[in-house]
Amino acid sequence: MRDRYVPPTMTLVQKLSAYTLGMLSDKDLPDIALTGLDEGYDSPSLRILAGYRSSDNPFQLKDYFEKALMELGIAERNQRDSLIEIIKYYADQIVHKKLDPYLGFDQIDKILLSTQFEYRDIFLDKCYVDYISIWEVQNDGLQLHEGSGLTKDQYIEATKNELISNLRQWLTETGGT
Repeated sequence: MRDRYVPPTMTLVQKLSAYTLGMLSDKDLPDIALTGLDEGYDSPSLRILAGYRSSDNPFQLKDYFEKALMELGIAERNQRDSLIEIIKYYADQIVHKKLDPYLGFDQIDKILLSTQFEYRDIFLDKCYVDYISIWEVQNDGLQLHEGSGLTKDQYIEATKNELISNLRQWLTETGGT
């Protein structure tokens, strides 16, 4: 899954989640440490790790990373919680109109497909239905807009708004913003 783009604006928890999911690798650990320091986390190993470069010995990077987590009392994240945390990031971006709903959810779809989880496992079924509805109409598959009194573009826009609404509700239910 390493080919996924991880935005630099993610928090420490989000970057730790991306690391757990394989979206970030050992070479990204110094950047993760810098994010932690920027957010006010501090420990001797975290400072040392932040001073390393991505090209330094990956065994040393991993060693200082594990020590920093211990010193900070941060438990390693499990796959499901990490996935939810990453999806919360993208959902928040969509809800706050920093990402187009369809394109942002496409990123969520790619991330989810690279895991063993399904939409129902994280209660995103309604959002997935909206996403697929947009995909079908946009690609001239099913003509879901016919009979609704909406043009193709109006249907897509209305469904994007429904997707935003469903993501907002999901964020509320999962403790997001």
